[in-house]
Amino acid sequence: MTFFKFCLLFFSGLLFSTNVLSHENECKEIEVPIVFDQYGLPTIELIINGKSNFALLDLGSIAGIHLPISDISSMPGVKYTGEISKSTNISGEIFSDKEFIIPMLAIECMTFENISGYELNPWATSIGDKPEDMENNQQIVIGQGFFADKTIIINYANKKLIINNKTGAVLSRINNKFIPYVLNEEGITIQMSSSIANYQMVLDTGATSSIFSANKINIKEPLTACNFNLGLDVKCELFASTVKIAGYSFASNILLYPIDPRFTKDGLLGGDFFNQFIVELDFSNKNIALAPSKPSVL
Repeated sequence: MTFFKFCLLFFSGLLFSTNVLSHENECKEIEVPIVFDQYGLPTIELIINGKSNFALLDLGSIAGIHLPISDISSMPGVKYTGEISKSTNISGEIFSDKEFIIPMLAIECMTFENISGYELNPWATSIGDKPEDMENNQQIVIGQGFFADKTIIINYANKKLIINNKTGAVLSRINNKFIPYVLNEEGITIQMSSSIANYQMVLDTGATSSIFSANKINIKEPLTACNFNLGLDVKCELFASTVKIAGYSFASNILLYPIDPRFTKDGLLGGDFFNQFIVELDFSNKNIALAPSKPSVL
């Protein structure tokens, strides 16, 4: 693979509507199909004001939702808070976005209340040789804040997202223990361990592949040269050793890249990680559980 697309942003069928549902009609769990776009990034179909959209599911964003201004202005009940968020992507570009609150949204029969969002200012960073027909058509982004009081299960193998109103929804019932994760302005962080060092990695469904911050990797780690075009004067190297995450082995060629130094963690876990594991996130209790990914499981 010579092209990587990353959408991490850190801060300094499917009905998605503004219709208010009565609490007695709410459901406890819904299953939402995941559609992978041309870059292998996960999207879910949303219907806003009668129009179908595919929104990027991006755990690299701590916000609830990012919407174009045209969609915000047409939604009833939306209120701007007066706050402006300063953020930066992995390349160091800085963005300023106005914050708003959506009182209530629904996906099928499940409600989501007081969703914080920001005006969409596309932040995606591309690394490598871009496809000739590549266009930045990023329209809507759903971040981790959307699921603040839910448990979700991300299952790339079976192309589905399960959203549950309860905590400890599914994986915990098949003896997969939850472990705490750390949540900060850079995202959901879990530990990854090699035979030499421990690393703090941010979960990012908005990244096609995992990536190490080049200046954070232990100098004793064995690296392999590669020939991807990463930009002028950027050395191409891969970390290919098997590591441990939550007791499981994870093997992948993780690219090294000079992520902006304001990013304090050691790297990102992207699409290669989510292809190997079913990931359950209990947002209320800040816990995570993993299971090896197999089709037809969950």
